Amino acid sequence: MSEKISVFEEIYTHEYLWRAAELMLEEAKSNAKLDERKSFYFCLLSPLMSYMAFEAFINFSGYILFPEEWKDEKNYFKVEGKGKGDVIETKISKLLEKLDDFKWEKGNRPYQSIKKLKAFRDMVSHGKVKTSQYEAIRTDDGSHIEWTHDWDDFISIEKVDTVFMNDIKVFCQSLLDSMRKKSDHPHLIFDAFKGSLASAQGTQVDDNQA
Repeated sequence: MSEKISVFEEIYTHEYLWRAAELMLEEAKSNAKLDERKSFYFCLLSPLMSYMAFEAFINFSGYILFPEEWKDEKNYFKVEGKGKGDVIETKISKLLEKLDDFKWEKGNRPYQSIKKLKAFRDMVSHGKVKTSQYEAIRTDDGSHIEWTHDWDDFISIEKVDTVFMNDIKVFCQSLLDSMRKKSDHPHLIFDAFKGSLASAQGTQVDDNQA
């Protein structure tokens, strides 16, 4: 006779997204000299995925520290103006109600890098046409055309690696260190973005139980 069990499962979205960002960066690096076009597109995706992983990490933190509020976090942060402005900053402020030893320096790294990356995320997500007008001296090879985009400042292998992704890890690790003092959730034994992709536990179901 097969044993029936009740399974409780958690899938850690931030871990998946971070691994995707790391893979994109690895591909950008490996193609940097072999295929510049391919390297560019991988580098375009990596900072986007890393910021999405950051957002998911903040939601993971809320899930642990404020489970009731995060059950329907979209509606919770709309109540009484909580969702106005930068929702991520509103969520971090909520986390700090319990993480009183966490130092959040908004104007300095690492958070300032993350704040800049949010602008990139918005730019890519909303996908507007980029227009510009300027004067140039015509050249036969067409090099007088600039083809510049606002995202050019973000799409650099070195900047993605040593600034944006590095600073996200530093900020989230600091949050995680503070959370370890407030919660015994098993996923907190791992450093930021170094944990398992998911976890599950099962308990036997008693069919005869009233």
